[in-house]
Amino acid sequence: MPSKPFEILVVENNPADARLTVEAFKEAGLHKGILQLPDGDQALAYLRRQGEYSKASLPHLIFLDLHLPKIPGLVVLAEIKENPALKIIPVVVISGSHDPGEVRKAYELHASCFIYKSADLHEFLSFIRCCYEFWATVVTLPAVEN
Repeated sequence: MPSKPFEILVVENNPADARLTVEAFKEAGLHKGILQLPDGDQALAYLRRQGEYSKASLPHLIFLDLHLPKIPGLVVLAEIKENPALKIIPVVVISGSHDPGEVRKAYELHASCFIYKSADLHEFLSFIRCCYEFWATVVTLPAVEN
């Protein structure tokens, strides 16, 4: 696994899904550097380093649920990709929706990929392991400004 720090922001409002995602990353080998936020409003405040997040470090990867309270995931994605300091961060969109319109819109907004949430635990754990190995060890990511 990666020898340098690797940070992931998980934006997920369902507590069970959020905990499962964090635990799946731990099982894949990422034991620190995972932050979970429950809504789009907090995610944008964190990424903009506003308020309580003024000293936050930017993540290397964002896992973004589309169906969030306060600010919807597609709006969060659009704001990330319009911000020069944030747009270089890969965003993995995760959704339980099979709406082809949402898939298309996510890619139009420059999502790195769109993944359907699997109800199968083994499949989900495998997906997280593959994502972590790919984004943390295979690809070369640009340095984030911290």
